[in-house]
Order: sequence, then C-alpha cells, then structure tokens
Amino acid sequence: MSYLHFPRIVFSGDFSSDVSTVNNDTQHYNNATFESSFQIPGQGATNGWWNPEGGATFGFQNCTIQQATNENGTTITDPALDGIIGQLVTGAEGRNSGKMVDLDPDQQMVSELWGVTFRILSAHNELLLEGRIKPTGFRDLQRRQTNGGQPNGQPMGASWTSVLEDVKYGKLAEKSPILMALKAKTQQNKISINLNGFGYYYAHADGRFSLGKILGCIGPWFENEPDLFAPARRLYGVYQRGQVFGGSNFIFDAANARLSIDLGGSFPIADSIGTINTTNDFYLAVSKQPLTNPPAIRNVLIDSSQLEIIGKVPYQQGSTWLNSTCGIVDFNLLSADVVNDLKNNQLVLVAAGSSSTQYLLIAREAIDGIVCRADNFVQRIDTNQKVTVNLYAYQYGQPLPQTELTITMEPPTPDTPKDKNSPPISITYGNNKPQDGLSFAPSCQTNAQGMAQIEITGNSIHSPRVYIDGQIYLLDYTLANQQPDSAIPGAAPMSISIHLRDDFPIPETPTWSDISDMMTQFANLYPIMSKYFINFADPQAMIAKKDILKFAFTRDIHDPIYMPATRDLSETKRLTILKWLDNPIVDDPATAAAKGIKLKSVDANAELDTAAPSEQQQKLVEATKAKNGSLINFPALTNLFEF
Repeated sequence: MSYLHFPRIVFSGDFSSDVSTVNNDTQHYNNATFESSFQIPGQGATNGWWNPEGGATFGFQNCTIQQATNENGTTITDPALDGIIGQLVTGAEGRNSGKMVDLDPDQQMVSELWGVTFRILSAHNELLLEGRIKPTGFRDLQRRQTNGGQPNGQPMGASWTSVLEDVKYGKLAEKSPILMALKAKTQQNKISINLNGFGYYYAHADGRFSLGKILGCIGPWFENEPDLFAPARRLYGVYQRGQVFGGSNFIFDAANARLSIDLGGSFPIADSIGTINTTNDFYLAVSKQPLTNPPAIRNVLIDSSQLEIIGKVPYQQGSTWLNSTCGIVDFNLLSADVVNDLKNNQLVLVAAGSSSTQYLLIAREAIDGIVCRADNFVQRIDTNQKVTVNLYAYQYGQPLPQTELTITMEPPTPDTPKDKNSPPISITYGNNKPQDGLSFAPSCQTNAQGMAQIEITGNSIHSPRVYIDGQIYLLDYTLANQQPDSAIPGAAPMSISIHLRDDFPIPETPTWSDISDMMTQFANLYPIMSKYFINFADPQAMIAKKDILKFAFTRDIHDPIYMPATRDLSETKRLTILKWLDNPIVDDPATAAAKGIKLKSVDANAELDTAAPSEQQQKLVEATKAKNGSLINFPALTNLFEF
C-alpha cells in the first residue's frame, strides 16, 4: 500500500525550516582560512549566506486536516461526518519537531528530516494520533513556481516520503471512523506519509522568512514494501513550455476500477502559496501506443483515436483547490476498457487541443511503465562499516521479479582551484575519490517482491578533501538492458548518496589537540551555538559544559538533540570527544604550540555552569520563541539544542 491508498487523510499548512547556511559552503570548512564575516548574513553565496545563525530545526505550523477518504472512495470534508476534519497537525510537544539537514556541503540535493514527531491534536490539545517520521531525504526536486520564486526566493519544491513508526492513538481517535479504519488496515504499526514542500522563503518578505507551504497525506503501509518511497507508478512531465508539470505518483487499483494520482508536488503554481493561474482543461488518459517522447518545448499532438480518456482533472474548483485537496485526485468506477488498457499501457496527462480530435501531450508514464528506486538511498558510513541498501523494481505497478540491476560508481570530479582574489584561498576538492573507498557488488537481482539488495562496505580513507571529513560518493543504479528514459528528472540512472567518513583511530588518552580541529570547525559552522551557548573552540568552555555536552553526544542519532546537527561526525570521532570529556586533558603550551594550537588558561576541575542565562542568551531565547514558537529553558537539557 502507500499514502495514496484508502483510507487516506490529507492536511496542509506551513512548515518551518530554520536551516543553518554557514555549512552550505565547502570553503567555510577550512579552519585555516575561516573569516568572521562567514558568520554574518550575505547575499547569495557571500559571507555566511542567507541564514548563518539557523538551528537546523524543522516543524509544522498552522497545519490542519483538510479532508479524508474512506474505504469506498467517498471523500469527507465535513467534521460532522468525521471528527478528524479540521484537527491540528503539529510536532513534538514543548520543542521543535526535529531537524532538516544536508548530507554534506557537496550533496545538498537529498536534505533529510531527522527526529521529526508527527501528531494530530484537537483544538483542546487532545491527542488523536502520534508517530515518529523515519528519517528520509527529499526526492523529486523540481521547479514549482512559474514566477521564478518571487518574492520568497526559492522556486523549487520537493517531496519527503516515509513511514510513521511507533504509532500511538489517543482516546479521541476512537471517535474517528477514518482513523479506526486506518489502524485496522495498516501493518506493523506503521503508517505511510508523504510531504510536498514548496514556496520556501529565503527572503525576509511577507513575514514568512524560513517558512514554506506543505501538503501532506497519510495512508496504510503493508509488509514487503519500501519505507521511503511510494510503490506507485510514475508520470513525468515532457511539455516544457509555460506551465511545466513535474513527476507524479499514481496508483491503479484494477480490482476496484480506481485510479488515484498525486499532483500536489508537480502541478505548476503561480506563487508561493499554491495559486494556479492556468485555465486549460487537463485530462488523464491511457495511451494505446508506446510513448518515448523526451522533454521538449515543441507541441506533441496525439490523435483522440490513440487515447482512452479517463477523466478531467478537477483543479478548476477554486483558488484553494491545491491546499484543500493536496492535489490528490481519484477517478472511481473506471470503464472496463480503461481498466483493461491501463494494466499494461502508459498513463498520460493531456490538454485539450485546438481540434476536438487531437490532444496536447503534457506528461507521460515512464517508458514500459518501469519504476526502479532505492529505498534507503542516503547513507552515512564509517570505516569497515557495512550497510545494506534495498532497491525495488516495478512494471506497471507490479513487482518485477528476477531482474538484474547494475550498480556503478560515478567517476571522480576534479579539484577546483580558488581564485586568489576571492578569499578564502582554498581549493575545492572533488568527490568520488579515491575510487576504492567503497566495496560493493556490480549487480544484484530482484526477488519475487521486486526487491534487490546491495551491501556496501566503507573502506579506510584519509582526508581526500583535506579540510572536510570524509568523501561523498554517488552510486548509480539501473535495470540491466533497460532503455534510458530522458523524461525522468535528472535522467536515469538514479543514485545512492553516500558520505564515507575518514578513518580515525580513537586515541588511548585523547588530549585537546586530538579534537581541537573538529571542535573549532563546529564553532565556525554553527554560530548559533558558539555565539550564544558554548564556544567549541575553547577547551575551558567545553570543560565547563562537559556534562551537558556528554548528554547531547550520547543521544540516539534519531533524536533532534543529537550532536552534531548535521550528522557529519564519524562514530570514532564522537567517541573520542566523549572520551576527552570524561578526562579533559589539555596539552601543555609547548606541545600545543608545536601543533599550531593556541590555548587559553583552563581549569580542568571546572564544573557544569548552572547559572541563569546571560542577557545575550536570554535575548536569543526570546527571539527564537518569536520566530519558531519554541519553548527553550536554560539550562534545561531537553531543549538546549533546539534553537
């Protein structure tokens, strides 16, 4: 099953993403050339970019349940029919819901949600449903706004697909037939969830800085299915003039003569709030002939005799259509001809042409109806660590068994010298090297459920990017002998993104010089911490806060309090820091000077500072409350890392 199956609940509203931007720039990782200006805002890729003091937080704001669809396909929008309608969608109680983080400054196209709690509450704060979103990176990054991202600054949108784990139902849930039906149908106490984000504000405009719009949907999950993408068929936009459609998920339920499609992440919009400014009539149809058209600006006309029309997309219902339906459309009671034809033929989106006998091709299903995707496609690997990545292959919505997939590492990318007239003077180092950094089989085969597995081992590497820990590797995968499909955004093959960490032996008795480089880098890259809570570059400050730091560095990696915020620290480095905090030894001045480390006077017996917050800290607390609605209480441990 997937989030598109019934019973289904959709919601919409805003999301907050207070990302930090100092760590977007690889040059900022070089401690030797770091400048204080990199911690202040700048235009474009200047200074610390547009939000250097961000805390990487992610949360839901102003989100409400818009509608629900029950098992027989009836859509409910009246709270009198089901009390779930109009209820609130929010995050964790008393703090930000979680974090949104990049894999690496060299791979920012798979930004992940970590430690995000999802809750449905009544207006009186009564719990209906709660679960944890399994960490997931966004997919289907595509252009959404036809106005180029004005005035918000970001015209792109993307989707996160995952499952809610450890789901709990409140007493009030028993009064919602939809929730009870979902509880009965889904398996392993998991629920499918999909989030489409767009309209994000880089700019300080409209009072929406660091906010965006979000469309969400939850539905049942079944065993033997992926967690982090929908086992659905895929429709891809090929008409590249004016109103450009992106990629869309859809499911075809032949037994119930039903088609459901998600246009929430692909329908072109005119602005950051989801306004649609086209009036064209769009139709879904089955193509009676195979289509392989690449994306193009020219018109591709299809004769009506080559189409089996399913129905009109009902987006012309008003300006709130996208936010009230989340762009999900159901076509029920399909004709016998459509049901028969759609089993092994491509779905297409067409627009009415100038002639009643022709339609303009807007989007088409993948060639041969093939969908091949990696589930856990973002990985962090330490030396000698083995991870297993699950890949799934489907054809026209059915698992594709006993099919070979090939896996290849992308070639190395070159180093780029830095312009001497544009500080910092640092080389930007390439990726995918050394090529022997990872070990993996060159191919694998799907089982009866269409799933294949590859085991990837991280080998020992030693600072190939010099001042950035580890290396980024991209492994491409594709079905063997499958025709490439240029309509897929980014084009096939698809990729697995891997951050392989440097080999770092844990010292028997670590001293400050063993961890000073990494702690100085933290101080540089996270000014919200170094300016307002603790200067990681100062061993005295580290010792004074050692107990609270040990608390943060020992959280589960899925906890939003876990340090570091970007998840970029290897396990051996994390353990080295903890070992030092247990016995904080600072090198003598002569040894430190020989290593290029400038020491401050340190009291090795310093205790945790439990004093009231400073005036500067208190100002940060108040500013953060106003910005994110967060509850921060110095020195309460549970919220210190929730800026």
